[in-house]
Amino acid sequence: MIEKKVLIDAPPAIVYQALTGAKDLTRWFCDRASSEPHVGGELKAYWKTGRTGQKGRAVFTQIVPEALVELLWVDDIQEANNHEARHLLTYQIQAKRSGSEVVVCDKDHPPPDDETFAVLSEGWNGILLELKEYCERKARSMKRKPVSYE
Repeated sequence: MIEKKVLIDAPPAIVYQALTGAKDLTRWFCDRASSEPHVGGELKAYWKTGRTGQKGRAVFTQIVPEALVELLWVDDIQEANNHEARHLLTYQIQAKRSGSEVVVCDKDHPPPDDETFAVLSEGWNGILLELKEYCERKARSMKRKPVSYE
């Protein structure tokens, strides 16, 4: 299991939307996405990798708006019933005075060695940095928008 924590200078609503909204996901996580953020709903993601691409599919297993997003990732749609092809990701979002604290737990099979674990851990650092930068950028842009009184 890999567990990481990051402080994000953005409210929980922005972080939650970044983790569940298809449009938001394409701004920081993947190239294309579809998302049905409810228990049993699916998240489908696509990444361009050179001339080809990679697809990912997950099922929302727990969801509490602005507090918790849990996804069961299935590596291949045809292997949906194969427990070897799955891993569970949990994002806990907690309001802090200056924004949000996000704790991510990646519960997968243990890496075969310390080197693989280090690579996976570093990968999570990069993903969380992308999430942090996106959410903080979005929060800043929302503060700049003028308020309309209609």
